Amino acid sequence: MNILVCDDSKIARKAIISKIGLSPDTYIAQAENGQIALDLLKQSNFDILFLDLTMPVMDGFEVLAALPVSRYPTNVIVVSGDIQTAAKERCLRLGARDFIEKPFNTSDLAKLFARFKIPLQAFNVPTIPCATQSVDVLASIREMSNIALGTSASLIAEQVGQFIEMPLPNVSTLHQSELKMTVQDIINNSEYRAVSQRFVGNGINGEALVCLHGSGLSNITLDTFSEEKTTTKEMILDISNLLVSSFLVSFSKQLDISISLRQPIVLEKELLQVSLNSDQFLTAYDQEIFTIEFIYKAENLDITCDVIFLMDKESIQAIEQILQSVL
Repeated sequence: MNILVCDDSKIARKAIISKIGLSPDTYIAQAENGQIALDLLKQSNFDILFLDLTMPVMDGFEVLAALPVSRYPTNVIVVSGDIQTAAKERCLRLGARDFIEKPFNTSDLAKLFARFKIPLQAFNVPTIPCATQSVDVLASIREMSNIALGTSASLIAEQVGQFIEMPLPNVSTLHQSELKMTVQDIINNSEYRAVSQRFVGNGINGEALVCLHGSGLSNITLDTFSEEKTTTKEMILDISNLLVSSFLVSFSKQLDISISLRQPIVLEKELLQVSLNSDQFLTAYDQEIFTIEFIYKAENLDITCDVIFLMDKESIQAIEQILQSVL
């Protein structure tokens, strides 16, 4: 059996491949984006394509729309953190044979493998523990963020009644000067509304900065609060809290820890400008600040939500220690 695993995350590809029972009759190829996957499908016959949805260059929806590229009947199984009902339905309409959520569990995977006659690696095989296990922290956080974004997008889609375009998380360091420019842009643009929310737990300390803008912001209503009369400020706080909490709940669940959220605060621009001009601005962080950035957009609504999670160096060290214990 020839199997192609397409995902931009090495960790996600490894997770799938590790479950496949290897034999002389099993060939596994990998692709880090949809374009590479299509090129491989044109060159060789694959029985199974495990396909992620959120990838750079060419995403999973674009791959499905481009198929078939040969006469060989490849079974496409979507493996994604985007668990919106609309995303699943779109995949099936485009020809996917099945859909499995990230992170997948053993029983669901066993049923899937049985359906498509994919050789399954034996589970619960004793392994020799490694005393010095190396963890790629950035890659791990990027993959966990992908999964958390899928869970978050699904919840937000249910609340606002709109399909949410899944963003690619940017996991990197941001220099203080770059963040200051971002804050200055928020202050200068009259349409931008910003909210800050602190979070803490298990050695992880940080702050989420949410910037909302777009003409649809004044028209949006959350199902949870549809029967209540709310002010624009209250609605912005509700939306921001939903964005931040839904992401952090999934992110912390993957680490098997608990992270607490403080109350969100609307950043009034006059006070924000005073804070930005102060010598005390960002003194809690190093010059290079670890960030997780992404942008949420609704498919049929003019509203954009820019979200940046800021964490200090000690928080990243705490995450690395947790990863070493759970991976």
